[in-house]
Amino acid sequence: MYLRKLIVSLCILVGISLLLSGIGFWAQQNSEFHTKRNRIANQMLTEFISLRADKQRLKVWLAEYLLTEDANTGFRDTLFGRMQQQLQTLDQLAIRDQLYSTNESDLQLIMQQVKVISLLQSNLHTLEHALKTREIAAYQDDLERWRTLISLFDKFQDTDLSELLQQAIADQKQRASSTEADALSAVQQVQLTMLLISLLGLLFAIVIGWHLSRALSQPLQRLLDGTKQLQQGNFAHRIQEQGPTEFAELARQFNLMSGYIEDFARQEKQSQLATEQRVQARTAELQQALAQLHETEHRQKQLLADISHELRTPATSIQGEAEISLRGKDKDSAEYKEAFGRILAASQQLSRRIEDLLLLARGEERLLQVHLQRISVLDFQALATATVQQQLNSGYQLTLNTPAELPADAWLLLDADKFASVLRIITDNAQQYAASTPELQLSLALSDNELQLELADQGIGISAEEQDRLFQRHFRGIAARSARPDGLGIGLCIAKAIMEVQDGTIELHPNQPRGTRVCLKLPLFSGTQHENTDY
Repeated sequence: MYLRKLIVSLCILVGISLLLSGIGFWAQQNSEFHTKRNRIANQMLTEFISLRADKQRLKVWLAEYLLTEDANTGFRDTLFGRMQQQLQTLDQLAIRDQLYSTNESDLQLIMQQVKVISLLQSNLHTLEHALKTREIAAYQDDLERWRTLISLFDKFQDTDLSELLQQAIADQKQRASSTEADALSAVQQVQLTMLLISLLGLLFAIVIGWHLSRALSQPLQRLLDGTKQLQQGNFAHRIQEQGPTEFAELARQFNLMSGYIEDFARQEKQSQLATEQRVQARTAELQQALAQLHETEHRQKQLLADISHELRTPATSIQGEAEISLRGKDKDSAEYKEAFGRILAASQQLSRRIEDLLLLARGEERLLQVHLQRISVLDFQALATATVQQQLNSGYQLTLNTPAELPADAWLLLDADKFASVLRIITDNAQQYAASTPELQLSLALSDNELQLELADQGIGISAEEQDRLFQRHFRGIAARSARPDGLGIGLCIAKAIMEVQDGTIELHPNQPRGTRVCLKLPLFSGTQHENTDY
């Protein structure tokens, strides 16, 4: 649309230019036409005046010739030749003047001048014949001769040549003035016309320029605003797709470019965010790895300190009992048995410390690798009972509280060795923190999909404030630290990890009126066989 307007405007401007050129050419032709008319008129006037002057000179020569009969005939011939040339020139100019006549009256005036020229030519021919052939000499009377000559000069065919020539000169002067006025009028008319057309062309150019600039400025301003928005990072900015077709297409292409830039910026930002997230994740992993290294280093140092502390006490006890038994005189068998009993107790304590330290040194990764196997509820009851009884020291009483009849098709997925470790941990804790009553109660209960095993003691018990923290590594309650300062505080943490990897749970509750209840829960299955699985 805008291109069409621009082409139309250019065509109009070209048309105005061609019109001005045509008017200029017409003005030049018109001016040249009237200039030539004026020039021809002035030349004819000049020739008429020169002819009249030469005719007067010839008349003077003739008078001198009649008076003296000794005049210069060469001068006469020169005058005749010049007058003939003047008449020929007038005749040619009259013919040319006919071509530049503008109206009927102008043409009639030219034809009148042609008649005068023709009459003067005939008169000059007659006069020349009379003078050169001396026909005038036939008149003896001077007065008659003069009258005849005057008649030849001034009258011809009953026409007063002098008056005719004078009238021709006057007419030619008027015509010269008229052609000059026409030339000036034509020039003025052309100037006025060119001025008007120039003003109209200038006015049209101003109007067209204002219209085109207005149609151009708004789309360009919108485009400029769009580029500023892009420069400021506002890639979501879009400009209106309106106006002439060309600018609407330009706006559409600009919006497409903005969309591409916005998509690219979004992708770049997403890529940057993803890179930052990967860097953060990798940094977190490195920090975690570094923390694990520090933890491992701390664990190794703590392990060495624990080994040094935990092994020194039972080893010192064993050594002290042996030295006391061997010191002095021989003792009876009862004293040796009593010493051996103390040494055995210290050895058992040393063995338990070594086992705990080994579990601590191996770490949870190896600890949590279990081999689940299908085990019936009957076998599970036997395993639990045997494990607890083997772990109990002499003098402890174990009370069983189990259902009278267990379902034969009920079974568990269990790692027997790892679960036995859990039972040994809680049984050992029950013995270590026992009070005056060495009694444990083992209970077994079943539901539709869960088996619950509970081990209750009559020991020092737990407080409600410390109940949730007892499964944390190396945490020990106030009462436990008072009763046994040399504990590591890792047994319950290990037991909880083993239970969770077998989809089970472990809970601690105060026992009434005193002591602690440890509740172990495992998923219960029935019916279909299940293959063994390693985790």
